[in-house]
Amino acid sequence: MPDNLYAKNLYLTVCDSENWPSFERPSFLDELDEVANEALSKNSIEGYLASLLIFHQLSEELIRLLLKDAQFFIQLSVFPAEIVFPEKRKLMFGQLIEELKSTISFEDKDKFIEKCMELNKHRIDIVHRLTTRSSLANLEIQLLKVKELYDAIYELFDDIHDWFRLCFKDFKKDKFLDYSIDEFES
Repeated sequence: MPDNLYAKNLYLTVCDSENWPSFERPSFLDELDEVANEALSKNSIEGYLASLLIFHQLSEELIRLLLKDAQFFIQLSVFPAEIVFPEKRKLMFGQLIEELKSTISFEDKDKFIEKCMELNKHRIDIVHRLTTRSSLANLEIQLLKVKELYDAIYELFDDIHDWFRLCFKDFKKDKFLDYSIDEFES
């Protein structure tokens, strides 16, 4: 049996779906999504840049949550062995993508990563070429592509996150059903 505190915390986490990996402030992220869509609809340089920034940051949050899902899945998979993942809060978008590439496989992982990388490529192009453009005409086209990519990323994320949650439910039912909290008390 692993360290009692580790085992107890893992047990308590898997037994209550409210403790499974999730967004820290989901309602605020929903609000940001609305702001990004409103900004995009203004058809202004300010609106385009605001929506780009927000869609990029929201995509980063989706990646972070999938990393937490994968780490929790691994912890449940190797139990009763103990594995602790250090929290890496300061990783940038590209580094988060590399972390996601390096974790377990899951359906549509490659497609999700590809779409995120494409969105990031658009962000880099828009931001770094902003002062060299001769007009803002093609900016709207590019931002509509970013919006399309973000929507595809979110749809993929939603399916992947749901799959992880089903797995967590199965772990709870199949692997942790025979345990009780008393077994983890010192």
